[in-house]
Amino acid sequence: MGVTAGRRAAGFGAAAVLALTGCAAGGDDPAASAASRFSEGGVAVTVRVESGDGVLRVVADLRPERAGFHLYSLALPDGGVGGIGIPTRIRAEGALRPTGPAATDARERVLSPEGLGVRLPVYQDGEVTLELPVRRVADAHGARVFLTYGACSEHDGCLAPVRDRAVSVPLGD
Repeated sequence: MGVTAGRRAAGFGAAAVLALTGCAAGGDDPAASAASRFSEGGVAVTVRVESGDGVLRVVADLRPERAGFHLYSLALPDGGVGGIGIPTRIRAEGALRPTGPAATDARERVLSPEGLGVRLPVYQDGEVTLELPVRRVADAHGARVFLTYGACSEHDGCLAPVRDRAVSVPLGD
C-alpha cells in the first residue's frame, strides 16, 4: 500500500518531499514503481523510476494546475527568449546517472504572452511527461532528481518558476 509522508512537512518549502512507498510483492505490474509527488509553482509533479525494454529511466509527469497555463519546452534556451521564460530541465544524481538527453512526446506550440513581444516554445494543454534515460551506480545509495520548470499563459501572466527542485526517488531495492 502507498503511504504518503510530508503533509506536516509542507511548511519546510522546497525541502519537503512527498514520498510514496511501493506495493508489496504480488500480482502488481512489474513496471510500476514507487513515486514521489509534490505541487509547486502551480504545477503538480510525479516522479518515478521505471524499467522496461531493457532501459532504466526517470519519468516525470508535470501538469499545470490552472487551465490555460503551459509548461515551457525543453527546447527553450537556457536564458529564455529575451530573458523571458525558464526552460524545462530534468537531471539525476546519486545512484542514478543520465545516459542520454531528456525527451518528451508532448506537442510543442508557440505562446505569445500579452504585452511581452516574445514567442515562447511551450507544450500544449495538459500533462507533460518527461523521460530521462539513466543507469544505476552500483555503490551509490539514494537517488535525487532535480527539476526546473515554469508555466505561462497567453492572457494571465506566468507562474513563479521552480529551479532545481530536489526530489528523492525510491529505487525499489
